[in-house]
Amino acid sequence: MRASRSVFALIVVGLAALAAACGSGGNSTVGGELHIFNWEDYFAPNTLGDFEAEFGVDVYLDTFDDEQAMLGAIASDPARYDLFIVSDSFLGQMNELRLLAPLDLSKIPNLANIDSELLGLPGDPGNKYSVPYDWGTTGIMYNRNCIEPEKESWAVLRDPRVAGRVAMDTDSDVVLASTLKSLGYSLNSDNEDQLAEAVEVLRDQVSTLGMRFIPSFDIMRMMESEELCAAQAYNGDAVVVMSKNENVEFFIPEEGSDIYFDVMAIPRDARNKATAQLFINYVLRPEVHAAINNYTGYATPNLAAIELGYIDEQTLSDPVIYPNTDLLEPWVVFDSARRVLWNKAWADVQRRTSASSTP
Repeated sequence: MRASRSVFALIVVGLAALAAACGSGGNSTVGGELHIFNWEDYFAPNTLGDFEAEFGVDVYLDTFDDEQAMLGAIASDPARYDLFIVSDSFLGQMNELRLLAPLDLSKIPNLANIDSELLGLPGDPGNKYSVPYDWGTTGIMYNRNCIEPEKESWAVLRDPRVAGRVAMDTDSDVVLASTLKSLGYSLNSDNEDQLAEAVEVLRDQVSTLGMRFIPSFDIMRMMESEELCAAQAYNGDAVVVMSKNENVEFFIPEEGSDIYFDVMAIPRDARNKATAQLFINYVLRPEVHAAINNYTGYATPNLAAIELGYIDEQTLSDPVIYPNTDLLEPWVVFDSARRVLWNKAWADVQRRTSASSTP
């Protein structure tokens, strides 16, 4: 979707965007509380503290390690959190469940800093409920002391040389999608036979190689410590691990992978909607957004941050952070029929692998 745009560098930010970039969108003290639900370690170290100090808000952060768990928490109590971060395709499913509060975009003027091509994503065509946060993909981290792949393929996760030290994520959608791509199918497949074939591949990986399903944050830790030889991984996670262990490498498999967009949104019954919108506007400041993306290792959708030099050229040219999108397939919003098929496939994975190896 974005390969033709040279990592946004050729797009000129308009005067309106630059004006919004330099403004805070209001800096009066509002007080109160803000309850956020996010992936672990998905803000810069100073993001929340700086917001608290500037606006007099007490911020409380809870984290999740997969989106199904996040959905369950919000569906059971839509007033528990004021803001959450989720992939765009998953947001579309949450919208069907009526779990989202509409945004007042007049309160988020810094939205002008976002690349217009990343507005109106499939999960929220009119940006009624969400604002882009970052984008990324999924590939393979490996330790070259364990294995030098013969080719950049998902087959590395099935190589006997990584037996006992190989893992995939606990997110069922990501696992099934990666396996479908490894077989040459669409990651959004709604073909029951193709999903059944993916189940068989996963079953074989577990039974013959001792593959485990491990949360992404633990995969990072175990790749850094070299407990794992190879693992499915998000590219931003790989950036962090590679900075800590020079033996770790990352690639996007030649069979292809996904491209996902994470967004900020507000639950339907949030108690502090105005403060949540204030926080969204704060994140969209170019210096704040860039600090987050520079820390997490994911690509920014904030054009003003790039044009104003908050993200350096070395980062923009890093193919792990800003990959060539030719091999990347975007997610679609699953309808109920496709969701039933995928849930059935994952339940089959769980039934047919040992309890100790499944999430």
